[in-house]
Amino acid sequence: MKYHLLSVICGLVLFAFLEGACLSAQSKPVFGESGFVLPQGHQGAVQVLIDDEQGRLLSAGADGFLAIWDVKHGAALDRFQLSVHPIHAMALRPGASQISVIGSDGVGIHYISAWDYEAKKLRFTLTFRDAISYINYSASGTYLIAVRNSRASVVFIHAETGEILRTVNAQGTVSFAATGKSERTMITYLPSGVLSYWDLESGTEIRHFIVPPQMQSPVLFGNNRFLGGIDTNGLVVLDAVSGAAIIRDRMITQGILLSLHPESSEFMGLGTGGGSSRLYHFNLTNPRKLEIKKQWLIPRTIPAVTSAVITANNLALGTSLGAVWLGKEDGSAKQMLTAAKNQRFIVKAGASGNTLAFLTQNQDLCFIPLDYTKLERNQFIQLERVSYTQITSGQDSGTGSEQFILWQDDNTRSFPVRRTLTDADIPITNLSLRFPLRSVALLEEKALFLDSLGNIKIISLRTGNLLFSFSSIAALDAVFLDNDHILIGRGAVFGDTPFLMVNITTGETVPLAYPASVGARVYLGSRKIPYGVAIEQQDGVMKTAILRLNITNPSLTVKLFETEGEDTAFGLAESNTFLAATLGGSGGFLYSEAESPKPLERSPGLPQHLIDGGAYLIAIDSEGSIAWHDPKTGTLLALFRLYENDWSLQRLRNTRSVVTGKITYKE
Repeated sequence: MKYHLLSVICGLVLFAFLEGACLSAQSKPVFGESGFVLPQGHQGAVQVLIDDEQGRLLSAGADGFLAIWDVKHGAALDRFQLSVHPIHAMALRPGASQISVIGSDGVGIHYISAWDYEAKKLRFTLTFRDAISYINYSASGTYLIAVRNSRASVVFIHAETGEILRTVNAQGTVSFAATGKSERTMITYLPSGVLSYWDLESGTEIRHFIVPPQMQSPVLFGNNRFLGGIDTNGLVVLDAVSGAAIIRDRMITQGILLSLHPESSEFMGLGTGGGSSRLYHFNLTNPRKLEIKKQWLIPRTIPAVTSAVITANNLALGTSLGAVWLGKEDGSAKQMLTAAKNQRFIVKAGASGNTLAFLTQNQDLCFIPLDYTKLERNQFIQLERVSYTQITSGQDSGTGSEQFILWQDDNTRSFPVRRTLTDADIPITNLSLRFPLRSVALLEEKALFLDSLGNIKIISLRTGNLLFSFSSIAALDAVFLDNDHILIGRGAVFGDTPFLMVNITTGETVPLAYPASVGARVYLGSRKIPYGVAIEQQDGVMKTAILRLNITNPSLTVKLFETEGEDTAFGLAESNTFLAATLGGSGGFLYSEAESPKPLERSPGLPQHLIDGGAYLIAIDSEGSIAWHDPKTGTLLALFRLYENDWSLQRLRNTRSVVTGKITYKE
């Protein structure tokens, strides 16, 4: 493969004029290869860039999304979310449309997931108790190589199945690992200053060398003869055969090294220190001489560079603000964007009667038809600014009309209100709000309020009178079971059970025994079946499980699904005969005791909140869109997006059918 670097240089020289060269938003929606309208760019830093074997650019980063770019035209082809957590690293499998990514919440959740990014199909996910700091595929793509930090080990994983095949004890943290073409030997670099060769059949070290420590951005080049890196003294090139440092230069003290071709003696260096970025084109003319073929300054108008790659004879730069910049072969340069407008995030929603109510991240309230087919072209919808962060929905048994409770979980300044589409708001003031509310439940004319200290109050929505009060230490959630009973999920402290049933007429309490430390969520579905989500510890590993609770005989409680880790940010809703959940962070599934889990067909974002919409299962995804699903099959039917001054509804039965309308604001 030939690399026309002069074209790259010409493009980069024009970076100073990028502001006028950016793609602007267009009125016509732009569709990706999957048929979805494409939103704009990344949210947060672009941590990694990779060029694939089709000449496309892959980007990922802090928002957990993978974007696929058409380098020739400088625009997005597709974009979808891989992880609810930031992506710290990504590797491309040779000869396949498969990538692996490292995801972590930075505390206790660490995992590797492998995806077929053409089919948008998850191949496997592996969770670990300790952090994964590095991944790479073997030379022919047979194995995925992963480094576990605390165990100082290199793990070999079957690239197809995700099976862990062998572990090599590296006796220290590894920051770089690669195999030879035969995949029988491996080279590793340890930041402690050790370069090692390994026999993979026996798992033993063949030899090692003491080399400069703390080398960043290591890269192999020259047919694997040389290893380049950046340490505190600047650029360093090692003879990978002997470990000797053959080149030293202080022109780059902070930045990124880029390989042009594994067999080439040329490589690129992007220096990012000193408040400006400079790109160098190097050539190792002999084992002791480094030639600078070209260098140029990248203007300060580009935000901090966080990643870079040479792709299809162009230089691509990822930045801390989520943008990807590209120097083009034709001498132009631009920021790669999609043509969609900035989206306003919808964060909470509730369904009641024929109405879907939702709240935006800016605390705007809106009501739209529950049936998405009722949204008409050029229809106006109205937003209203409110002081609430949560919404709970229910049916008014007396009138059959819609009703919603708007409430605040951030502070105690705003009392909840009952909202219908016909009557004036009724403030619910008989609560003595000393602590923020944690959850709210509705049953006909009664509302249940649980605060962060475990105090429960049940209020009549007709009269405003207090009907019942109760306190349960470490209560996390509560729902009505019927007119006479409530169900509480709580931390099982001091020998308590994770679930508790209370008779609100007599005050009688019935502990529901289950071997778990926390009852994180309780839920009563449309079929009046009680569900619970429990966090339990098994063999030293925390797990989160969805349970179908048996109130009369807790020993008959059924575990529908479990995932490793303490997952409390998930959606849960019963729809039709299935329980839908987003537990585990890899998408939504429909669960039942009679069938295997069915995946929800996903929008570009991962589903986060789920709502039982009767004829529809409704999800709010991580991009703040509302998705309508078939409740029996999980098929995605429609996708609603809200913008600054208008809205769009994409009907997925016809992937290029988009209905749009305008927004008005209530005075």
